[in-house]
Amino acid sequence: MSWQQTLYAYPALFAALLSVFLGVYALSYANRNGRTPVLTAFICASVALSLWSGFSAVKLLSTDPAVKLLAYRLLYVGAAPIGAFSLLFALSYTDRDEWLRPPVVAALLSVPALYVALVFANPAGLAIESTRLVERGGLLVLRVDVGPAHLLLQLLYNAALSLAALAIVAVEAFRLGREYVPQALLLGVGIGAPLLVVGATYAGIPPFTADHVNLVPASTAVTAAALGVALFRYRLLDLPPIAYTTALEASPDGVLVVDRTGRVVHANGPGERFFAAGGAGVGDAFEAGFPDVDLAKPETDTVRVDGKDGGGADERFLSVRTQTLDRRGQHVGWVVVLRDVTTLQERKRAIEEQNERLTLLNQIVRHDIRNDMSVVLGNAHLLESLVDGEEAETRLETIVRNGEHAVELTETMRGLMQTMLNDASDLEAVSLREVLTHEVDSVRAGDDECTLRISEDVPDVCVLADDALGTVFRNLLTNGIRHRDTETPTVTVSATDESDAVVVAVADDGPGVPPERREEIFGRGNKGLESPGTGIGLYLVETLVSGYGGDVWVEDNDPRGSVFFVRLPKAPSEQNPTAEPQTP
Repeated sequence: MSWQQTLYAYPALFAALLSVFLGVYALSYANRNGRTPVLTAFICASVALSLWSGFSAVKLLSTDPAVKLLAYRLLYVGAAPIGAFSLLFALSYTDRDEWLRPPVVAALLSVPALYVALVFANPAGLAIESTRLVERGGLLVLRVDVGPAHLLLQLLYNAALSLAALAIVAVEAFRLGREYVPQALLLGVGIGAPLLVVGATYAGIPPFTADHVNLVPASTAVTAAALGVALFRYRLLDLPPIAYTTALEASPDGVLVVDRTGRVVHANGPGERFFAAGGAGVGDAFEAGFPDVDLAKPETDTVRVDGKDGGGADERFLSVRTQTLDRRGQHVGWVVVLRDVTTLQERKRAIEEQNERLTLLNQIVRHDIRNDMSVVLGNAHLLESLVDGEEAETRLETIVRNGEHAVELTETMRGLMQTMLNDASDLEAVSLREVLTHEVDSVRAGDDECTLRISEDVPDVCVLADDALGTVFRNLLTNGIRHRDTETPTVTVSATDESDAVVVAVADDGPGVPPERREEIFGRGNKGLESPGTGIGLYLVETLVSGYGGDVWVEDNDPRGSVFFVRLPKAPSEQNPTAEPQTP
C-alpha cells in the first residue's frame, strides 16, 4: 500500500482526531453524570464525524485504487447519518424530547442505512455509476460519478435535515436570549460549514469546483472545532438538558438551574443579578453565592444580600425555594427560584417593632395601671365606712364603680393584646380544671351578690391554649352576672369530655339571648342597650377560642337564661382517638 502527502488531508485528519476526543469526553461525562438525550446525540454525531473525516483522509492519502474505493464506501457510514444526528441533537438540545421516540429515530436513520447498503451493494449503479483515477495538482484523486440514490438519499436528505436542525436551534436561541446565542452560533457554524462547501462545489465557485480536490471533508475541521469550543467554552453538555424547560426568562423572579454537582449552569436575568449580589456568577458553585441555603431542603429560606446588583438598596432579602429536577427518573439537578421579599421583610420588621411597643404597653396596663387602680379601690372601700351623708356616699359609689370598670378594662386589654401578640406556635398544655376553679373563685370573691357553682365532674385534662384562657371564662362568668334581671344571679360551670376536645358550659339564669342575636353578640363592639360592659368581652372570647382552634356558641338554658358553650381541643398527650364523642 502506497501513500501520498498533501496539505488537503490535514483538516480532515484534525477533524477525525478532535471528533474522537470529543466523543470520548462526552462518553466519560455521561458515565459520571448520567446519560441524557443530548449526550447520546452528541456522541453519535461525534462518531459519525470522525468516520466521515477519517476515511476521507485515508481516501485522499492512499494511492491504491482499491483502498480509495473502500475508504470512499466507508466514509458514508459517517457521512450518511450526519444530517439525522444533527437533527436529533437539535431536538434534544432544545428539549423537544417528545420527538425522540424510537419510531421517529428509526425512521430518520433508515434512509442513511439504506444509502450505506446501496453504496456497498450498488445495484444497477444506484449509488455509484462509475469510478476513475485522475491527477490534480500532483495528487492521485478518485473521481466517482454518483447515481440518483446519492442525490436523493444522501445529498438532498442530509441537506434537508441539517437545515431543519439549524432552524430549530436558531428559533430556540432567539426565544431564550443571549445565554444561548454563543452556543447557537457555534452549532450553526458546525452544521452549516459542510452545507456551504457542498453548495459552493455544485455552484462551481473556485476553489470549490468539481474538478478540484474535494474540499467537503476538509470543512469537517470547522465543524469539529466549533463543537469543541461550544463544549468547553459555553458548557454545551450541561446547560441545555437542564435549563430549557425550567428557566422562565420572562419571570420577575430569579431562576437558577443547578446541575447535580451543585454548579449553577443557567440563570435568567434577575437570577444572574441576585447571584452576582452574593459575589458569584454562572458557572460557579451555588454555595458560593448562597452558602447558608441547603439545596436538598425544599423549605423556603430567606437570605440577605448586600445590594451589589445595582438595585439601589443597601441590603435586600430574597426568599429561596429549591426544587429537585428529575429527567426520566434520574436526578439531574435543582431549580432555584429567588424572589425579592425586601418589602415584606421591612413590613415584618415594622410589625415586630410594633409588637414590642404593644408588649411594653401590655406590661404597663397589666402592672402599673392595675396596681394604681387597686390602691384607689382599696382606699375607696376604706372610706365607705368612714363617710356620712347621702351625697358623699353617692360620689364614693361612683368612684368605686368607675374604678372597677377601669380594672375590667385592663383585663380586657390584656386579653386583646395577648391575642394580637401570640400565634399558634405559642400554644401549650393548660390545665382546664385549674383555670376554671381559679376564675370562679376570683369572680365569686369580687361579687358576693351572685351564686357561682362549678361542677365536680369537670375533667382533669389539659387543653391546647395559653395563659389568656382564664380571660375567656372570666368574661363569660361576668357576662352572666352583668346581664342579670334578678337580685342574686346564678351561674353554673360544667364540662363534657370528648375524644379530642372538652366542651365547657357556662349557664346563667338571666333573660337569655334572642336567637336573632346569637351570632352578632360575638362581634366587635356589640352589647345590649342596657349593658354596662365594654362591648368587646364576647368578641375577645370568640377571638381567643378561635386562636386555640376551638368554637364558642350560645343556646337557651332550661328553664330560663343562656348557656355559652366553649369547645377546646385537648393537648396532644390527652387525646384519645378511641373514645366516643359526646354532644353537650
